[in-house]
Amino acid sequence: MGCLDVAGGRTSVKSRFLRFSKPRFSLDTGLFLAFAVAAITLAGPRVIGGLREQAPALPTFRPITGPVSRIGDGDTFWIGRVKIRLWGIDAPEAATTDGPAATRYLTEVVADHPLTCRQAGPPSHDRLVARCEDPWGRDIAEIMVGAGWALDWPEYSRGHYGPAQNRAASLGAGLHAGP
Repeated sequence: MGCLDVAGGRTSVKSRFLRFSKPRFSLDTGLFLAFAVAAITLAGPRVIGGLREQAPALPTFRPITGPVSRIGDGDTFWIGRVKIRLWGIDAPEAATTDGPAATRYLTEVVADHPLTCRQAGPPSHDRLVARCEDPWGRDIAEIMVGAGWALDWPEYSRGHYGPAQNRAASLGAGLHAGP
């Protein structure tokens, strides 16, 4: 039972079951596989190394909290020894025409209370790029843009501070005053 007679021209079920078809590779498939292995072996380490060099630093998940110890300009300050740049905005540099006014305004906004800053992008020029809030939950960058002392930087903020900038422009506030 289960086996057929080989003498009668028939093969047994057992011998048919044991007959495997051989995998057939064409010459094209073999050459493709050989070149793929050679390419990965030669280029793999360079590609992976290049990706590591281009990757941004890992984010700081722990927020930085504390009072501002020093102010650089309208979008840069220090909490302790950590230099922070506000995410998504651009304020005048301290040495430019409107720089001192923007710096004074930021000083007034952040004075006398701690901020909580969370990393929002890769570091920029040895500065932590962060979104910062005061104890009442107000976004410091939005305050700066809303007062007209900084501009929305859509390349990074994707227009997040655009409405605040439009309000400041319509009021002629800060940088939007005068010609």
